[in-house]
Amino acid sequence: MRSLRRGFTLIELLVVISIIGVLIGLLLPAVQAAREAARRAQCTNNLKQIGIAIHNYAAALNGLPFGKGNSYPGETGYARWSAQSQLLMFIEQGNLFNSINFDRAPETPGMSGDITFMPAYQNPNRENATASRRQVAMFLCPSDGSPDGTWPGGLNYLGNLQSWACDLSPNNPSDVSPGEQMRGIFYFQSFTRLADVTDGLSNTAFFSEKIRGTGVRDGDARSDSLITSAASQTTLETTYSVCQAMNPLTSTRLTMRQGMSWVMGEMCCSTYNHVAAPNGRTCAGTGFAQNQMRNMPMQVPPSSRHPGGVNVLAGDGAVKFVKDSVNLTTWRAFGTRNGGEVFSADSL
Repeated sequence: MRSLRRGFTLIELLVVISIIGVLIGLLLPAVQAAREAARRAQCTNNLKQIGIAIHNYAAALNGLPFGKGNSYPGETGYARWSAQSQLLMFIEQGNLFNSINFDRAPETPGMSGDITFMPAYQNPNRENATASRRQVAMFLCPSDGSPDGTWPGGLNYLGNLQSWACDLSPNNPSDVSPGEQMRGIFYFQSFTRLADVTDGLSNTAFFSEKIRGTGVRDGDARSDSLITSAASQTTLETTYSVCQAMNPLTSTRLTMRQGMSWVMGEMCCSTYNHVAAPNGRTCAGTGFAQNQMRNMPMQVPPSSRHPGGVNVLAGDGAVKFVKDSVNLTTWRAFGTRNGGEVFSADSL
């Protein structure tokens, strides 16, 4: 006698499919969270390796690398080497370091946004052409994805400049704000010693991360640099207040290519400051008298695609995850090396 086989009814099949869909819906966020945790761990490790490199550099040369080197006679003024370029020997990139002719400027990508800004530069003999385009894996945060391909030498990890004013140095003071001092770590012509960090290495930010620009207007002012009018900006507070009042969706962009090049010692690529809290908007001013770039006010906070904050490398080599909600006064104190501020590390 033949037995009858009972199959699934349509309703039963739909119920099973619905249950599987619910399970997948519950599982995917967990998988994504696990992947992001792994990416954030890799980002933390990259910053730790940069911290080790900084201390090895300091031990070998009795100080820290400049945030921005000098320009070269006969070459464009913004093609200047970065702190990251000076650390190559200490992050197992000795061959790349030795291939660079530091007697000539680096080659740079165009940094234009809605206006012409820092056009692409190539020196006459094309020296440093290959090295300037070499991607260094340690300089990229995996959460920010891969570079867009228009320039292969991208950068996510920036040195702490601290100041709102661009291009200041002891030999290059501001004409409009003479009292402004460089209290960060990496700035124009700097050679900071660890002994200069009188606030304490654990209380001073050295490096953090920043989202790279996409090259297109996407409304993300964490990487795109909004243009402000600099006529009345002569302090950190006015730089901050003007930037905060801008509309990221309609404002003109100075650049939409943040972090395109690790060789460029500029705030559009390799340094950041502590004017605004993490993941705040980025702004740059124009319009100072005589177009003096050392007076150019900028708000360039770190940013990341890690939910809720950014990784920050302190001077003692520890990497802290600083939340977007950090107290602004505390955050600014964390950016100075010798401000004398008192705050608890637990408040970061």
